[in-house]
Amino acid sequence: MSFVHYRLSAALAASLSLAVAACATTQSSEQPQPVAPNTQQASTSAPSEMDTEATIWSILGLAKKESERHQGPQTGSTVSPILWQAALDSLDFVKLASEDPLAGSLVTEWYSPAGKPNERYKITVFILARSLRSDAIAVTVTRQARLGDGNWLETTIARQVETDLETAILNRARQLKREWMATETTNK
Repeated sequence: MSFVHYRLSAALAASLSLAVAACATTQSSEQPQPVAPNTQQASTSAPSEMDTEATIWSILGLAKKESERHQGPQTGSTVSPILWQAALDSLDFVKLASEDPLAGSLVTEWYSPAGKPNERYKITVFILARSLRSDAIAVTVTRQARLGDGNWLETTIARQVETDLETAILNRARQLKREWMATETTNK
C-alpha cells in the first residue's frame, strides 16, 4: 500500500470516530435524567454539557476506567468542592461581594446584625486544600464600629468568632459529604 492510502485510512478512521462521538453525545443529551423527588442535585453542570472525558474507547464501551467526575460544584484543583459548598451554605445569611471557586476565596459584603446599626462585619473565607480537614479552611472576620462623626473605625474581634465560623463550615461539610456519599451509593 502506498503512503497516500495510509493517510486516507487514518482520515477515514478519525472522521468515523468523530461521527460516533457526536451520535453518542446527541443521544445522551436527549434522554431525560431521572431525579428522585425532594432531593437536591449536587452538581451544577448542565445535562447537555459535553463529556470532555469521553474517548473513542469509552464511547464504544471498551474503556477500562470509569469517569472521575466529582460531585458538587466545579472548583479549582486545590479547592475542596465539599468545603466550598459548605462555606456557601454557612454564609447564606449575608450577600457575597466576591467568590472565586478556582482559587477558593469568598468575601462577603459589609453587614450589620439586627439591632446593631453601629457595627458592621465582613467575612473572608479561604479554602486551602482539597481534603476535608480543619487546616484546609481559614476564616477572617473584620469588625468596624461607627464613630460619632459617622466614620467607621476598625475594631478587634475575638478569635473565637472566627473559630466558630470555621467549625460551622466544617460541620456542614461533614453533613454534605454524608449526603453526597449516600446519593453516590444509591446511583450505582
